[in-house]
Amino acid sequence: MGIERQKTPTSVMRASVQLFLVIFMLTGAILSGVIMAFYRTETSTRIESLKKQEQFAVTLQGAAISDIFTAITGDLLFFSRQNELSAYLNTGNVTLLETIGAEYLVASERKRIYDQIRFLDNDGMERVRVNYNQGKPLLVPGPKLQSKKNRYYFEDCYKLGKDEIFISPFDLNIEQDKIEQPFKPMLRLGTPVFDTANRKRGIVLVNYYGNDLLDRLLTSEQVSEGKTMLLNSEGYWLLSPNPEQTWGFMFRDSERTLAAVDPAAWKQILLSDSGQFETAQGLYTFLTISPLTAAFRSSTGSGEAFGRSTGDIKHDAYHWRLVSFVSTEDLATMVDLFRVKYFSVGAGIFLLIATGAWITAFAVSKRRLYQAQLQALALFDSLTGLPNRTLFFDRLAMTAAHSRRYQTRFGLLYIDLDGFKQVNDTLGHAAGDQLLKVFGNILLDNCRKSDTVARLGGDEFAVIFTELDSTAAVEALAERIILALHNPIELTAGPVTVGASIGIALFPADSDDLEQLVRCADRAMYCAKHQGKNRYCLDGAQSQGGIMT
Repeated sequence: MGIERQKTPTSVMRASVQLFLVIFMLTGAILSGVIMAFYRTETSTRIESLKKQEQFAVTLQGAAISDIFTAITGDLLFFSRQNELSAYLNTGNVTLLETIGAEYLVASERKRIYDQIRFLDNDGMERVRVNYNQGKPLLVPGPKLQSKKNRYYFEDCYKLGKDEIFISPFDLNIEQDKIEQPFKPMLRLGTPVFDTANRKRGIVLVNYYGNDLLDRLLTSEQVSEGKTMLLNSEGYWLLSPNPEQTWGFMFRDSERTLAAVDPAAWKQILLSDSGQFETAQGLYTFLTISPLTAAFRSSTGSGEAFGRSTGDIKHDAYHWRLVSFVSTEDLATMVDLFRVKYFSVGAGIFLLIATGAWITAFAVSKRRLYQAQLQALALFDSLTGLPNRTLFFDRLAMTAAHSRRYQTRFGLLYIDLDGFKQVNDTLGHAAGDQLLKVFGNILLDNCRKSDTVARLGGDEFAVIFTELDSTAAVEALAERIILALHNPIELTAGPVTVGASIGIALFPADSDDLEQLVRCADRAMYCAKHQGKNRYCLDGAQSQGGIMT
């Protein structure tokens, strides 16, 4: 038998290196696959989140435009039904023109969005005109009033019927046949006026500052990653991230259109009223904006100047395209950030496999944290399905803004569930959760669809009672809620008897400040508790009520 040849240090080292490489490459391949999977998943999640964010932003901006036109048409119809104007149309008393002008002055100063407010008679002659005059409204004296008989906006508006609205193209203001510098985007809206014999006697017309609309769109842009664009029906930019692209139709420049810059995008936008798609240039999210209702009519142009024609079009033909655009470069930058992060982690794992588990756990934790942040941004309570505190205060601010604009009132009910702690302590948290769901449904059943019912946390709820006609109405709601709890509530764990202490505050009677209004309602709720619970109190010692059990 021969003597076994001993392995040399060199062969041992070679075998060790080969085994190390096998283990290292196998482990590295597995870890690389895991890291790549997380990378793709998180990148996909982030892109999907971005797309939803862009859709939300465009919807929000569309609602803002709708609110603007609702306010403008409301103002216009108010001007057309002005008592002093009606008296003038019926009597011809020229002394009333000064009173009409005085109201136009007040409206101009308060609204601050109208360059001009005018009343023109049947012959197109300005009888009253107020110029905003850079924040110092001025009533134009009689000798300086002008005839607008041959202007397209008078001719087109005068053709309309009662309560029909004329809206001009969204373009730049022209003075003495030249585009005013600096650019002054303008929209003209008007409606005919009639005397009591239903005879057409002229029109009222407002010149709306288009920059007000564009500025609001740019303000809303902060909630998205994209850049806001507004295009007319022919694809010309009214608003663009690149100011040099805007108002191309005013200069007969067909190259300043989306169709020229990204033909594929414009073709896709023309296919539907809203949507989201990608082209080689980036991600587009769009919405068709039709500022006119079915009762409205419009002019397609402003005469021969600047290559436009005139004529009436249907309400659905007058539209703009609101677009949020995220460029391919911005999308690539976002993806590159994820790629750099994950490949850096992968390089660290290859260099030190022992730390791989920790790095992977860190990536998973980061992804879960990201998802938790998305969930934290949700607007609804996960238990009851009601609006949560975030959405509640947003609705409260919107309701207050609406009330201030239209001089209406609303009520705020702050509700604490009496006996909830005892149910939790005796029957368990599952019973407590079930009770909160049942009570949330009770509130929904007793409130109107226009009201907001929210869970603020724990056993605290709130109701925004909109369009309040009288204090009795909100008191009646409080009584219904308390009566609904009069009988025991059947839970899976057994029947329970609870009550509700309700505090009521009225806007703006108790406070015009929202934080103070909430404190008033909370204070009234504690007043109800101190008076024996299961009752309601209005903020202030003069009003209180309730139902004893």
